[in-house]
Amino acid sequence: MGRKVTCKICKTKGDSDIFYRVTNDKGLNSYYCNKNEYENMINEQQKRYELLKYVAEEVLEYDNGQIVPPSMVKRIGKLNEFYDFEVIHEAFRQSIDTIQYWIKNKDFTSEFGMASYVMKIIEGNINDIYKRWKYKKQQEVKSKRNETIDISVVEKVYEQKDKTNIENNGILSFLDEEDM
Repeated sequence: MGRKVTCKICKTKGDSDIFYRVTNDKGLNSYYCNKNEYENMINEQQKRYELLKYVAEEVLEYDNGQIVPPSMVKRIGKLNEFYDFEVIHEAFRQSIDTIQYWIKNKDFTSEFGMASYVMKIIEGNINDIYKRWKYKKQQEVKSKRNETIDISVVEKVYEQKDKTNIENNGILSFLDEEDM
């Protein structure tokens, strides 16, 4: 029996023999409920990093080393409570021309004002983008479901159809014995 540990993500208490262990560069162990939970966390962190990098470099056109306004980071985090980082990233991609136009042509007195304006543009467009993203995901699920067809079931259906064709006597099968 291992020692008692706590999951870094969901704070569930458990045994070190059961939980998934990750050792960092300094030799410290972190424990997670399972490998999938850990990989999902890493994936989400990567998506967040890519989004903030895209916002800083492409949308706001910041130089290397400049930081994204903290108010914008906070509002992106608030959007992530419901929307996936992919949806937020797509909202920035589709709104980049509008955002850059207003950044260049509107005289913002502060970075906070500019960040608020940009986030209002994103918040105004994100619902439509989310609906398209959700529909696309549903179509992918349907296509995957259609790809996995059980061949044995299809063969049985064809065999049953073949048997019914042999027994088919045309219109005579509908007539009673009295009518013949």
